[in-house]
Amino acid sequence: MLQEMDYRIVSADADRGAEIKDFVLAQMGDLYPPGTYYENPHDLMFFEEVYIRSPNACFFIAEDASGVIIGTAAVRPYDRRFPEVEPALGSGPVCEIVKFYIHPDKRRKGIGARLYAQAERFAREAGYAESCLHTSLYLPGGYPFWQSRGYLQRYWESEVIVHMSKRWGM
Repeated sequence: MLQEMDYRIVSADADRGAEIKDFVLAQMGDLYPPGTYYENPHDLMFFEEVYIRSPNACFFIAEDASGVIIGTAAVRPYDRRFPEVEPALGSGPVCEIVKFYIHPDKRRKGIGARLYAQAERFAREAGYAESCLHTSLYLPGGYPFWQSRGYLQRYWESEVIVHMSKRWGM
């Protein structure tokens, strides 16, 4: 018999795109003030193109024993859209960790650590030399979580948004 916190981490497929979008947007709506995030993010609108068809991108979900999504994490190529971060990034291939959310009732149970481990494993195997992300102080535990994973702050976009990166120790 499965216990309450039994869950698994799987690579998402195109059939779950709408469900993933609903989960991510619900998390964003709960975490960020209105007007501080896109309600129709390009990567979720074109989920299959961005995460499924691309060999160097992947979307992971943590799901409970009933198949309900309780967490998400994605890896995609970094598009170099933040010029302020460029001096801190290496010249090798860089990925971005995005859409990293854990349902509030499931936080602080190791799900984020397992999701991140899966995302980093994928990124390394895909040939990325470095990972970057940006996080907000609105996210409960976000900034210390990324620091504990070896990410270094690179640029403070505002008082609440920090860009971070990590080079793999290859």
